[in-house]
Amino acid sequence: MYGTHLMLRLGNVENVSVLDEPGQIGAFLSGLVTGIGMRILDGPHTKTEAADAVRYGHSGIVLLYESHAAVHTYPALRSLFLDVFSCKSFDVGAVVRIAHETFGDFNIVESAVLDRGHHWATDAEVELSRWLESR
Repeated sequence: MYGTHLMLRLGNVENVSVLDEPGQIGAFLSGLVTGIGMRILDGPHTKTEAADAVRYGHSGIVLLYESHAAVHTYPALRSLFLDVFSCKSFDVGAVVRIAHETFGDFNIVESAVLDRGHHWATDAEVELSRWLESR
């Protein structure tokens, strides 16, 4: 296996104001990844999506030496999507606890944890080399 991919959708977020603050979203991502033992390669970067009033929100990403973490917020819907993908093991429960510290109470509406890279042989370097040659 190459790594773990956590995908969450949180609803009924208590601290709605955080969902609408790009700086706080960036701070959340930085605190999240360092809190689960990852190292920041670049970012966080945040951008605002000025769509209609319901789909309006902010997206943020932090690139990690171990892969990436991303969040997409929807303040009017009191919800967000959160992805954490890493080749380094991490505690999914810690991700949820850190999210509670920033966003207060919420419901986990969707949750998926995938083990990625099963197609790779036991020698990941050989498989990665083959993959890169095919691109």
